[in-house]
Amino acid sequence: MTTYARPGSVDEALELLLEDGAAVLAGGTDLAGQIDRGISAPGLLVDLQDTGLGGIAPDGKGLRVGAATTLADVAEHTLLAPYAAVTTAARLAASQLLRNQGTVGGNLCQHTRCWYYRGEEWNCWLGGGDTCFAQIGDHRKHNLEEGDCISAHPSDLAPALAVCGATVVVRALHGEREIPLLDLFRRPTADNRSLVTLERGELVVAVRLPAPPDASLYLRTGERQAFSFPLVSVAAARHGTALTVAAAGVANIPRAIDPADPLAGLPGHPQSAWKRQVLETLVERALVTLRT
Repeated sequence: MTTYARPGSVDEALELLLEDGAAVLAGGTDLAGQIDRGISAPGLLVDLQDTGLGGIAPDGKGLRVGAATTLADVAEHTLLAPYAAVTTAARLAASQLLRNQGTVGGNLCQHTRCWYYRGEEWNCWLGGGDTCFAQIGDHRKHNLEEGDCISAHPSDLAPALAVCGATVVVRALHGEREIPLLDLFRRPTADNRSLVTLERGELVVAVRLPAPPDASLYLRTGERQAFSFPLVSVAAARHGTALTVAAAGVANIPRAIDPADPLAGLPGHPQSAWKRQVLETLVERALVTLRT
């Protein structure tokens, strides 16, 4: 049986999240699907609606974006206009209905879309089983890395925020820490199959952006224009003469990409090898655009 709590502050929420079986409910767009498919069965839903974690505000030379800010707000907010990669990524994420509901924190921490992980009939490696069924089955949309799990990271926002120099503010009852955005993610191991570095009782409360880059952009390829997750996505930014690139859809987690060698460490698999060419093309297109 699942119980529901709607705390009135972040500290109240953090206390509740220490309980066994507690799960965060923000926009609920990913969690609802997990519960419906039997992937997740939380004993306690902690609703963040009244915790004050939404909103976008100036922060020194940059901005602070609350974790409960909706994707729709990110896409349209005037303060974020100089961060073109971020607003484009938010605008392309899912459908308008889901953008109105989905949040920044939820988009970053969402689970993989792998059909074996999300299928009730499979007990895949990432879900605690012994086998990555994608490696011996249909893996057309999976990643290009070698490893125990070849699921692909689906967040639109993650690579866009990363190239803009974003950091993530993580809070627990004992204090707060701030980490580079890509450090929020980890590759799963046999000992720890989580894809994020959050410990029990920790919560992403905000994303901080420094002063905007000179230019940035976000490119993606998907199956259809509306309500699709990116199969391969690339974000790039120019800071003076320096170029930074990040990608999603090609690894378990969003990853930094070497502009001079975008395929490094991404050998591919028989059915997903097409992503190598797409990644290379998107990176080249991004770099040409930023250099002109």
